Amino acid sequence: MLTNKIKVNYNMKNIDDDFDIFKVVKENKDYYKNNILDSALYEFKAAAVQYTFGTTALVLFRKGSVTERQFKESIMKEYKDVRIQKIDVMDQEQCVNTFYYENRLLAQLLINSMRIPRHESFTYHNLTGKLFYHDPSWISRDKKTKEITFIRFLEVVIDPGMYLNLEHKTFKKYNYDKWGRLYIIDPKTGEFRKKLKIDEVKTTYVEGSLPHNHFTVNNFDIKDYEKFKKSKMGILGQFLQDVKEKLSKYMIIEFEEREDAQAYEISKLEKKGISEKEYGEFLRKRGVVIVDENDTERSKEIIKLLQKELKRAYGVEAVVGELSKDTYNIRIIHDKEYYENNEIIDPHEEKKKGYIVQHVTEESKVFKKEKEYVPAIRKIVQELILKGDVRDKFISIYDWKRLDSGKEWSFIIRKKVKAIETETNSNKKIEKKQIYNYYRLKIDREGKMEFDTFCDADDLGEEEEKICFEYDNIKDKQYRSKNSIDGLIYSSIDNIHAIILTKEKTLPDVEELRDTLKETSEKGQVSKEIILKAIREFEVEYPEYEEYIIDWKKNFKDADEYLTKTQVKKFLNMRTKASAKLNRYLHEKYNLWIDGELRKNEFEAIYQISNLLNIKFRYDENDYVDGHSFTYYVGAKSKKTSYPNACCIRKVVSLGEKIEYEELLPLMAVDFVRNKQYTVIPFPYKYLREYMEQI
Repeated sequence: MLTNKIKVNYNMKNIDDDFDIFKVVKENKDYYKNNILDSALYEFKAAAVQYTFGTTALVLFRKGSVTERQFKESIMKEYKDVRIQKIDVMDQEQCVNTFYYENRLLAQLLINSMRIPRHESFTYHNLTGKLFYHDPSWISRDKKTKEITFIRFLEVVIDPGMYLNLEHKTFKKYNYDKWGRLYIIDPKTGEFRKKLKIDEVKTTYVEGSLPHNHFTVNNFDIKDYEKFKKSKMGILGQFLQDVKEKLSKYMIIEFEEREDAQAYEISKLEKKGISEKEYGEFLRKRGVVIVDENDTERSKEIIKLLQKELKRAYGVEAVVGELSKDTYNIRIIHDKEYYENNEIIDPHEEKKKGYIVQHVTEESKVFKKEKEYVPAIRKIVQELILKGDVRDKFISIYDWKRLDSGKEWSFIIRKKVKAIETETNSNKKIEKKQIYNYYRLKIDREGKMEFDTFCDADDLGEEEEKICFEYDNIKDKQYRSKNSIDGLIYSSIDNIHAIILTKEKTLPDVEELRDTLKETSEKGQVSKEIILKAIREFEVEYPEYEEYIIDWKKNFKDADEYLTKTQVKKFLNMRTKASAKLNRYLHEKYNLWIDGELRKNEFEAIYQISNLLNIKFRYDENDYVDGHSFTYYVGAKSKKTSYPNACCIRKVVSLGEKIEYEELLPLMAVDFVRNKQYTVIPFPYKYLREYMEQI
């Protein structure tokens, strides 16, 4: 099984021959608010920079472009509290102390030095101190002025543990004077880069998310070569190619292979999921009321769509009326931006305790096309039923007795509340301590739910004290690896489990996919003469396909001399067994690949797409941080051409003696949390998050 864990082989002699590396340490904690590396970037033309932990940065120069003394004097003209150290890459101990495990930061520094070929409409510069990949479609412009309002990238990051990841980054227009990490579009070159002190450009950009615009890039898309190139896996493939072409003198990246995981056997009932008819039976128990808070033409159109689809798919007659505690309520309101702009109280923030309410915004794009609003309404239905379960404190959407564990399970999430200042006894130093609220859901053997909340700043019972202690304990252990905790779970307080989201993800073979999709690109030209010649030879070897061969000859007879591969596929009808046989014959005999057949099981060993499918798990005996652990991932239900999300590997550790998590795998083989897809953590966490929203 391929994952994003990499092994980097370095040629330290070549690195030492061609580069100088300096470590820059600033005593002042406000490191990022100062442009202390401007001289490195502008005056001495640094090849790359890499910020590390705390107040430390690394700077890479071409050999001989600057001496340690010159660099130090340049920086210390303005910043007296900076220390400079030249790193000897031939000194193994110094490398470990500077670049950490597997010389991770050295790899990142070399990667950051790459200059990606300029795109004809937009490019970037490595003065950002990072390696970004970009597509022109990821730019947004003002409709009137055509000025760029925000820019999006995928940043290549090597996370602790040597996990290679692509992270979304958004830079939004920022027209205020600010000292710190600002970025500009260079007026001369069109490059996106860090703003230097000498720059007088007024339009600047700052990294930050957009409240009403969530940026995503499909993790994996094999519809065609162009779509693949724009997906994360396509960008990853391009990155690997760039490293081979530009950095092979210094480093070679290889993906490590894990032992394949065991597939969880999903029952026919779980695969089937809940039908629209069954959802309709839930809805009819209470009835559905649509509450129109807007009373606009658009809201009336949405009401008609809701009523039509609820009737067609679920057999439910939804009525328009007022909020009712006795019914399921679909409430039509505006989006958050509307209420902010008009300085009106936002209904999203109202706590309608005792009501079962699902909001629908008038501005939502999903109601413009039937292909989009049908699954959107299914999601509304699921949310209503789940919220009804929370109010009733009983699981109705899932037969809890099927779990057959004979145990009462508790699920825990915690959330930051505030930080308080405390004085230590030893040196009277003021320290900040973070306060958390803990939210717990207990489910008994029958499916009855009990919710409660407690705070670690309060006087707590023995069980609650243990929960707080263990949450802190596991967080501290995961700090350096940057792993996050999804939650705690236990059937016995003496055997608490932690679900940890790691930086590791499963991968298909992106290089094989890239090569095949490029070779089978639908825009590629094919000679009709070669196709007909191959068909005649194929006819001799495989006379059993005579019926199909006659049709192929007819289809190609009056065709143009050169055809696109799209046309060839159409003439051959690639869904038939005979066409698949001819396709492989063309590949073997003529080195001509018409269709990559990426989703066929026969090619699984080559493309490894099954690494993105179903629920798989394994027990790891020698986990570096946590010892004995249980790892798993949740993929798509079946092979598709597009996969929006990566398959993240989660690790479960027991703080007691035994890992029981395998018993809970059925709680992820449900499709009512993520519409028609399995959920990545046990579905009771969805109930717990809903409870947190309501209190």
